[in-house]
Amino acid sequence: MIEQFDTSAVLARERLAYYHDVICRLYCHVDLPSFQDAVDVFSARVVQKPIGNIGVGDIAAPGLQYVRTSSDLSRSPSDEFLASLLVQGSASLEQSGRHTAQKVGDIVLYDTARAFKYSFSTDYRIILLKIPRKQMLCRLSAAERLTAIALDGQSTMGALAAAVIKGAASVDADLEPCAAAKLSASVVDIFAASVETEFRGAEGMLERHGNVLQRAKDYIQANLSDSELDVEKVSDAIGVSRRTLNRIFAAHGTTAARWLWQKRLEASHTSLTEGRAQHIADVAVACGFSDFSHFSRAFKRTYGIAPNTLVKQRAA
Repeated sequence: MIEQFDTSAVLARERLAYYHDVICRLYCHVDLPSFQDAVDVFSARVVQKPIGNIGVGDIAAPGLQYVRTSSDLSRSPSDEFLASLLVQGSASLEQSGRHTAQKVGDIVLYDTARAFKYSFSTDYRIILLKIPRKQMLCRLSAAERLTAIALDGQSTMGALAAAVIKGAASVDADLEPCAAAKLSASVVDIFAASVETEFRGAEGMLERHGNVLQRAKDYIQANLSDSELDVEKVSDAIGVSRRTLNRIFAAHGTTAARWLWQKRLEASHTSLTEGRAQHIADVAVACGFSDFSHFSRAFKRTYGIAPNTLVKQRAA
């Protein structure tokens, strides 16, 4: 049976909560989406239909961010994969340390059994396949390692998968059970085959990239006191090009330089808050900072308090 939900059917002040309840009931529990504009202009609709043992949703909503946290996983378990085809807008998805941008026509896969963050910067529309875990894994055993990687809608496999998803969304839900079962199996078969074909070899690539990323992070952590440590020095030490290193960090939503800077600040903050050193200059040097004024400004910008103020508070 087709289910249709439209926020215009409820009072303006209740629309966001109503929409949030619908999303949590149909897909998985997420934190209440943030909505920057006035609540009384919030407008969203959801059309959901079952086809055999899968679900097909057509969702249109304003720019929102959906966050499924570790507490959501324990409080409201879910064991399905969601495949999202972006029809309108732009989006980004984060899961399992991976981060990908999604443009119109692209498809992303994510796992409701793990935390994720799915963000839309503007009004958007997606077609969403809800696939039982066993059905997905028996066709695509690497599915858990292929989440948060965009299947390009311009590629041959991406276009094929998108056509199948759009076709499923246009199917009459009142099918005979046998026909619905066959159709749902075919939809998952084609989607899984498209992903497997497009990302053949990606599993090995992800594993290699993960090893490079971890070696880079370990080297940075072990050499924070080196004020001359930079991206080029890290890449030389672990035997990869600077370009490769930056690309791998970018796939995880940051840069090597930014990660290095963040770890320097974290180490200095830990030293000061735990009272390991009384002199700020000693902490700055130990964490690789050579410009003390620059260090103080960056520390205050990040933690909301100047390092000398933090030391005085501890001594009081």
